[in-house]
Amino acid sequence: MSEASAPAIALDADPRPRQPLGLLVAYALAWAGGCIAYTPFLTVLLPQRLTVLAGNGDVRWLGLIATVGAIAASLGNIFWGWLSDRLGHRLRLSAVGLVAFAATTVLVARAETPLHLVAAVALWQVALNLLLAPLAAYAADRVPNAQKGLLGGLLAVGPGIAATSLVGIALLPDRLDAQLALIVAITAAATAPLFLMRRRGAPARLDAPHIPSTPKSRATLIQLWLARLAVQVAEGLLFLFLYYALRRLTGGQLSLGRYALTAAAGQLVAIPVALAVGRWSDRSGRRRGPLLAMIALIALGLATMAAAGNWTVAVIGYALFLIGSNSFLSLHSTFAMQQLVNPRHHGRDLGLFNLTNTLPALVTPLLAVSVIGAIGYSGLLACLAAVMIVPALLVARLDLA
Repeated sequence: MSEASAPAIALDADPRPRQPLGLLVAYALAWAGGCIAYTPFLTVLLPQRLTVLAGNGDVRWLGLIATVGAIAASLGNIFWGWLSDRLGHRLRLSAVGLVAFAATTVLVARAETPLHLVAAVALWQVALNLLLAPLAAYAADRVPNAQKGLLGGLLAVGPGIAATSLVGIALLPDRLDAQLALIVAITAAATAPLFLMRRRGAPARLDAPHIPSTPKSRATLIQLWLARLAVQVAEGLLFLFLYYALRRLTGGQLSLGRYALTAAAGQLVAIPVALAVGRWSDRSGRRRGPLLAMIALIALGLATMAAAGNWTVAVIGYALFLIGSNSFLSLHSTFAMQQLVNPRHHGRDLGLFNLTNTLPALVTPLLAVSVIGAIGYSGLLACLAAVMIVPALLVARLDLA
C-alpha cells in the first residue's frame, strides 16, 4: 500500500476535542516519572546489587529476576488496566500505585539475599504497574488521534529524563537505600502535576458505546503487536546486558558515572528527533513511514555497536540505537492507541499490548546467556541488527498512511 493511502482511522474523524499543550506536557512528565521509577534500578542498580549479594553468580540471578519480574509485570499490568476500565478515575488509581511503588521500594532496599531480592522485585513490579497501567489508559481516553504524533514525541522525553536521573544517582554515596529514595522522590515530583490537575476527577469513558472490532482492525493490531515485540526483544537483550558489554570495552573499569553520562547523552539526543517526527506525522497524516525510518536507525545502531572495537564507536552506535528505539516505541504506543476501537476496554487492551514489554524478559535472559557464550557480545548485536527486518516487514504491511 502506498504512503498516500488512507489510515485505518482518519485523524480528523476523532470526535474528541484537542487537548491543551499543558495537559500533554504534564502527561509526558508523569510518564517520564514512570520511566525513572524503573530504568535506573533495572539497568544499573540491580546488576550492581546482585554483584554484591551473589558474586560470580550475578548474571544467573539477574536472569531469574528478569523472568519472575516479567511475569509479575505482565499479569499486574493487564489486571490493573482492566480494573481501571471498571472503576474509572484512572489517575486516582495511578496515584494509589505511586504509594504502593514507594512502599515496595523499601522492601527492595532491605533485601539481603538474592532470593529475597527476587521476591521483593516481583512485588515491586506489581506496584509499579498499578502506577503505569491506568496512566497509559488515561492517554488513550483523552488524546484525540490528531495529537497522537505529538504525544508520541513527548513520550520520548521519558527515557531521556530517566537516563539523566542516573547522573544524579551516581553522585550519591554508594548506598542502595539512598539511591532508591531519590528515585521515589523524583517519580513523585514528576507525576504530581498531572495528578493535581483539575481534570483528575473525570472518569474514564465507561459510558462509551460498544464498537465491535473488524477483521481488518484486528489484523492491524496484531501486526503492530508483533512489530513492537520484535523491537522489544532486541531492546531487552541489549539493555539486560548493556552494562556488562560496555564494561568489557573499558577493560572492566566502567564507572556508574561514566555509564550514566553515556546513557543520558544518547537518550537526550533522541528527544528532538521523536518530537520532530511525531509533529510531522500529525501534520501529514502519515504513520507508517516514521516507524520504518526508526527501525532502520535501530538496525544501523546495533550493527555499529557490533563492529565497534573501541568506546567511541560503541557510543555512536548506542546513540543511533537509542534514537531509533525510543522514537519507535514512543510513536508506536500512541499510534496503537489510535487503533483501539472500544474506549470501554482501553486499560485491558493496552495491558495486552504491554506484553510486548514484558514477554521478552521471559526468554531474553536464557537466550542471551547462550548466544553470548557461543558468539560473544558482538555476535549478539549483529544478530539483533539482522532481526530488525522482521518489524520492518510487518510495519510495511500495515494499513496505515
